[in-house]
Amino acid sequence: MVSEIPTGALVRVYRIDRKKSTVNVATLAGITVRYLEMIEAGTKTPSLPVLRKIAQVLGVRTSALVGEAPSEDHEGPVNPRLAEVERALYTYRSLTPAGGDSPEIVELAQLSERVAAAWQAWLTSPTKYSDVLRVLPELIVASERAVYEHEHSVQACRVACEIYQLARPVLKHVGRVDLGGLVADRSMRYAEETGDRLLMGVGAWNLGMALLADDMPHGALDVAMRASETLEPLLAEGTPALFCVYGGLTQLAAVAAGRTGDPWRARELLRGPARQAATTVGEGRSDFHLFFGPTNVAIHAAGIEFETCELSEGMRVSDDVDIANIASLERKTAHLYQVARAYECKGNDTAVFVHLQMAHRICPQDFQHKRLPRSMVTTLLRRAKPSYASEVRQFADTIGLLN
Repeated sequence: MVSEIPTGALVRVYRIDRKKSTVNVATLAGITVRYLEMIEAGTKTPSLPVLRKIAQVLGVRTSALVGEAPSEDHEGPVNPRLAEVERALYTYRSLTPAGGDSPEIVELAQLSERVAAAWQAWLTSPTKYSDVLRVLPELIVASERAVYEHEHSVQACRVACEIYQLARPVLKHVGRVDLGGLVADRSMRYAEETGDRLLMGVGAWNLGMALLADDMPHGALDVAMRASETLEPLLAEGTPALFCVYGGLTQLAAVAAGRTGDPWRARELLRGPARQAATTVGEGRSDFHLFFGPTNVAIHAAGIEFETCELSEGMRVSDDVDIANIASLERKTAHLYQVARAYECKGNDTAVFVHLQMAHRICPQDFQHKRLPRSMVTTLLRRAKPSYASEVRQFADTIGLLN
């Protein structure tokens, strides 16, 4: 028995709950009734733009239809540390009982090393979820204590900014998109306290990513464009780190523009300032834990084509992408998932299976926490041809999809 509700079934549930007919939803979403029926039956995979239109008609966020809504079971077996992270986020000095043991003053150098180690685990470890969730609650509490004890020093605020920057993608991928705005806001505010324009640029990038994840592309576009404009005067004599942050903001603006329905602006941003910055930087930059370079720009270029239903063009761009040029496991698997989804839309289940297996070899824990790859495996279970259906079922059992 498959343990999760597929996207098509969620569409049907929300449609019935809103008391809307298939004719009404299909007409307002700009698709045929037959196409909507196939989506609900799970025999057709909608592109992201179509899914967004359906979500608008149903009055829900797109995330609700792809299973990225907040988790109902914060203490479940998949992420038992999540409740501790939530408690840490709401630990305030004024709400802490007086008395008791007084812990030693937080040493900033030691805390900085621990935060760096957590970032390294998140970017490179196949067991990144368990590694980071194990230490994240304590690091959040320690960073807040450090800011207070060191009287909002630049170094203390920098460390706090970094730990909240890390918390956002972790929380997103364990199903708590709703907390992304909170931690991104804290990261941005601590960045502002440092006075470091590059760190503020990274804070804006993080905030924009949270807005995108919460279906607010217009807000993400505004934040990214304003932040990149503040860095433009520095580009003439800029360092590689500056171009890395500026390029990351431009990429974010491109994705946001595409999701607001302006794919040509998205392409112009990627082919113009983003590509120029990537050429200046070269491969392998990861300043402020923000990966940027020609390969990353190409991945985003393919993503824009996929999101605008130009699947053939997206695959053409993807054919030249070598994910070995990227050190971040997250970037590698995210690219494999978007290619797999494109193949799913084209009905090439064999290619979907190959790309999912590649992603599983890179980061097995993704298949415990991310709903997108699990959803694609669920679809494969229903559609796989007899020649490899047993292998798909074995793979589904391996990732825990079958009871």
